[in-house]
Amino acid sequence: MGESAQVSIATTGMHCHSCSMLIEMNVSELVGVASVHADVATGTTEVTFDPAVVDVETVLGAIRASGYGAEVAA
Repeated sequence: MGESAQVSIATTGMHCHSCSMLIEMNVSELVGVASVHADVATGTTEVTFDPAVVDVETVLGAIRASGYGAEVAA
């Protein structure tokens, strides 16, 4: 893996630990993602990834495809 980047994503719709586990499972399957942590208490998902392999829009899409809202945190 080349240079890594990190993004904090405001994630809406998480209600329990199973929600965060589903997001982590789906995002971690993306090639280029090194780590992912979805925190139901704060409503954020932290993702470390290789921007040469995967982009933020793809990560956001994986979260949205899991049934949750996702926007890059300000």
